[in-house]
Amino acid sequence: MVKKSLVLILVCAGQVAYARQAAPADTMAPAAPKGVYNRILHYLQHTNEVKKKKKFDISFIGGPVYTPETSAGIAVMVAAQYRTDHKDSLLPVSNVAVYGSVALTGFYGLGLNSTTIFPKDRFRLSLKASFSSRPDKYWGIGFEDGSNKDDYTKYVQLTEKLQADFSVRVSRALFAGASLQVQHTSAADIDSIAGHPVMQPGTVLGIGIGPYVVYDTRDFIPNPYKGIYVRFGFRSFPSFLGNNDVFSKFDLQFDWYRRLWKGAILATDLYVEERSGTVPWSMLAEAGGSNRLRGYYEGRYRDKNLLAGQVELRQHIYRRSGMVAWIGAGNVYSEFKHLTFSKTLVSYGIGYRWEFKNRVNIRLDYGRGQDQQGFYFGINEVF
Repeated sequence: MVKKSLVLILVCAGQVAYARQAAPADTMAPAAPKGVYNRILHYLQHTNEVKKKKKFDISFIGGPVYTPETSAGIAVMVAAQYRTDHKDSLLPVSNVAVYGSVALTGFYGLGLNSTTIFPKDRFRLSLKASFSSRPDKYWGIGFEDGSNKDDYTKYVQLTEKLQADFSVRVSRALFAGASLQVQHTSAADIDSIAGHPVMQPGTVLGIGIGPYVVYDTRDFIPNPYKGIYVRFGFRSFPSFLGNNDVFSKFDLQFDWYRRLWKGAILATDLYVEERSGTVPWSMLAEAGGSNRLRGYYEGRYRDKNLLAGQVELRQHIYRRSGMVAWIGAGNVYSEFKHLTFSKTLVSYGIGYRWEFKNRVNIRLDYGRGQDQQGFYFGINEVF
């Protein structure tokens, strides 16, 4: 199924490139294509064109997907770009994506991801919301538990998440604001075989709020070619908000982008999460997944703290096609004194990029860890 997904994407991209090359120059508007295949091809051929007259540029895409956590499935996405002040050509583009997916394992999920840049870039609002039901695996807490690859408990994880970040522009590139996080997680159908780790309690509600500061000089948020992005954030999860476990979280993200040569971008990412207090299992830092330490099963390694970094080379190849290669490393640990080089998780891989919208890429990545591997399909760059 994974190979078929890759072939389908490559064939679509190749067909689009060929169609654009073969189409004759003509000042007259082309006739509407006939047939389902020709209409789909025509639609994909023009998705990345800048539509200056359209205030709200919306597109649809769907197809096969695969991740180590959910296996093979099908996903559908609606993506849109717009400006809150269409007369201001210098205003950064706002974007929103609504997606849904199902997989052979029984996974299903819905989600929304958006960034709104208000007129004159005075305010910014970022929203992430999702609901999912996923057959999952729980190894326990800490590096040692995650290292026992075959010692896990199967269960079904139901998760509802909401994160809202609202910031005010302080200076040219400096923003300050408040962040709200709401996460409800419950474990069902737990395969509690004697001796295997079991999560406690089965249901966790986490509600946190706190300040954050962002310094952002990126030229284009979904796919930067240059600039710096730095975020310092703090959230408190107090009892008066309904938390049974009281804890706090500090996070730091530092991203840097630079052009190396024609069509080549070097992107670097450093990320730190630190927690203190009594942290429930579903609110711990998790290594792996589609963004950091690609190749590891998301949640196999989890603990109070996470330190991860990655370097990615992004190279435009031909027309709407590009490739990436990356290497990364990270650690999960309970306290800073337990952070050791011998427990470092290494990740590396390659990926294919196809420009779906103007500077907005569909990505297919293959990542490897020390004893795992995985394919990932999504939209936008990982950072």
